[in-house]
Amino acid sequence: MRTLKALVLALPALTMTGEAVSVFAVGAMLAAPAYAAKNTVSAKVGKPLKEAQDLVKAGDLKGALAKVKEAQAISGKTPYETKTVNEFLAFVAIKQNDFSTAARAYEDLLSGSPDPTQTAQRLKVLTQLNYQTKNYGKAVQFGNRYLKEVGGDVDIALLVAQSHYIQKDYTNTITSTQELIKIAQAKGQPVKENWLQLQMSSYHNLNRDKEAVAVLEKLLVSFPSKRYWKDMLTIVQTSGAMNDRGRVELYRLKRAADVLDPDEIVEMAEMSMAIGLPGDAKSVLEFGFDSKKIGVGNSKERENRLLAKARADSAEDMKALDTQAKQAAAAASGDLDTKVGEAFASYGQYDKAVEAISRGIKKGGVVAVDEAYLHLGQALYAQKKYPEAIKAFKSVEADSKLAQFAKLWAILADNNK
Repeated sequence: MRTLKALVLALPALTMTGEAVSVFAVGAMLAAPAYAAKNTVSAKVGKPLKEAQDLVKAGDLKGALAKVKEAQAISGKTPYETKTVNEFLAFVAIKQNDFSTAARAYEDLLSGSPDPTQTAQRLKVLTQLNYQTKNYGKAVQFGNRYLKEVGGDVDIALLVAQSHYIQKDYTNTITSTQELIKIAQAKGQPVKENWLQLQMSSYHNLNRDKEAVAVLEKLLVSFPSKRYWKDMLTIVQTSGAMNDRGRVELYRLKRAADVLDPDEIVEMAEMSMAIGLPGDAKSVLEFGFDSKKIGVGNSKERENRLLAKARADSAEDMKALDTQAKQAAAAASGDLDTKVGEAFASYGQYDKAVEAISRGIKKGGVVAVDEAYLHLGQALYAQKKYPEAIKAFKSVEADSKLAQFAKLWAILADNNK
């Protein structure tokens, strides 16, 4: 966004001509065509304004303001003279960072027979001035008028949305951010992170959690970060009761997003062993020890015992895995293939996992086909075959209990493409 001063600071030029002073706009604040002969100010009004101009050039802003107010106090001014005085008043006020005075001057300029060619700029400056002075109601008023009369402007639409938010008008903040996004997209401009944050916070403040989560998903897609992943997976974790299988799936996703807490590493290991996946337990515990997230605190003896058991159980489990894979391949139903495939994945044998799960799905007869597609996607993700992984995740039915996990895995895979 251009700075406020860049928009309005341009020294009005006064030229003395006999009994009158012709005024020409220079730069952004007074940007207008050259005035005809009737657009003049008398010497009586022009003299203090010319002196104000000279004082500004000399760096005496206080003296310049006094001269502008001297011109302002002259009675019987023509509408054009009043307009010119207000332009100078706004100019000097902005130079002094007196945005309240500048706003009043600009409002007078807007209401006092405004030049249509300058209306757009004055509405824009009034929106910015009132936002700067925390007069958010007027910032909304002039901003909305600008958007209606002039057209879409990203900077103005953002000020309107922020003004609503600061006033805790969250409903209108949502409407305004939606309009802001439409304007940006129509202009081919990208949606910015802080716009979505504004929208998400407004939904949250209105207790519209479903919509807030939907915006958080957009943030994950466009602006992935550990912070957003942690927020999203905390919401998933606290949104309802989960059995051990569900929590293992949650922890797999947390590990992939690199937001798995130390205590969750141990819990994941224990739950993986409880559901017959010692390979997952061994893998996550070794990850925890290698990263020094576990094995360094007061619980290190317990964690070492858990790792030893996971390694022993994994060794026994792997002895039978190839035999089970052959039995599964020979079976008419694909259900055992998908289970064997998940086991292969838990040991990092992702090529065998993909082969077994794909074979099982193709055969049919899989009891938990959505679970099979989820695990197929996870194995493909581990191989960095992200487009194929996304396709597998999107094969999970929308009404499945695993649909939310599948959607988030697809987003994570897309982040890594």
